[in-house]
Amino acid sequence: MRAARLALLAFLSLPAVAQAMTAIFYQPQTRDHDVPDDNWPAIFKSVHDAGIDTLVVQWTQNGDAFSTPQEKDWLAARMANARAAGLKLVVGLNGDPDFFIRQQQPARILDTWLRSHAYADATLAQYWVKRLGAEAISGWYVPLEIDDVRWRDTEARTSLGQWLGQSSRLIRHAADKPVYASSFFAGHMAPDQFADLMRQTAQQSDVKLWVQDGAGTGKLNAAERGVYLHALADCSKPAAQGVIYEIFRQVGADDAFQAERRSTDEVRKLLQQRTPCQGDSVFFSLRYLPFVNLPH
Repeated sequence: MRAARLALLAFLSLPAVAQAMTAIFYQPQTRDHDVPDDNWPAIFKSVHDAGIDTLVVQWTQNGDAFSTPQEKDWLAARMANARAAGLKLVVGLNGDPDFFIRQQQPARILDTWLRSHAYADATLAQYWVKRLGAEAISGWYVPLEIDDVRWRDTEARTSLGQWLGQSSRLIRHAADKPVYASSFFAGHMAPDQFADLMRQTAQQSDVKLWVQDGAGTGKLNAAERGVYLHALADCSKPAAQGVIYEIFRQVGADDAFQAERRSTDEVRKLLQQRTPCQGDSVFFSLRYLPFVNLPH
């Protein structure tokens, strides 16, 4: 009896394991203003009814988009609609449409830009805490995508981890919530090397990384993608917090991204995917759900 009681006490004293989220990205676009306001509660209810518990708003500013008070009012109303439908919020911060061009700059110039971007993220985080209240926010999202080309060498990798670490600390001054970012692979690094990049970046920055599965872009075939995802899924030393499952089908080149919706049956099957090791299962994106009528 005493041994059983001690075992129970030991179990109760273990740190609680954070529950994995089942989330979907929403990429706000100015053309979404054309969707009647009355439609949004039903849109988010249908998302919740599909088994999604969290909405990841990819950005709350993207270049000049959503920079005016009126646009911020519109975004705040959409996030209120999502919460009313039972969805938690991960609030994205300052997106830059030219990020992939800027990241090619020499390290000295890139470091200066990354620092300014970190402060822009922090300023937006402070705004949304005042606007929504800290209790309305379950996490933050830094709108960047870490690829397997630019960050291969040691110098670049160090800069990336330092910048993300600085950004995370500044953002958490506004509200101490988990900070997330995403990454993707296209066969430019060996799977184990890519997993090491993810693991090192997450440890250095204390940012939780989601890795895109590449099924929508189709750069690699299913077997090749599986090798990368397997390398990331070592539960004893996970390299990523979760997987972003792409539910779209890309039909255009990267420099002018175009994608189409999959069939309803395909999407319903894709939405059943879950990340191993109790990782987050995140889907991209709201715009490609067949039962959500958003312009794309």
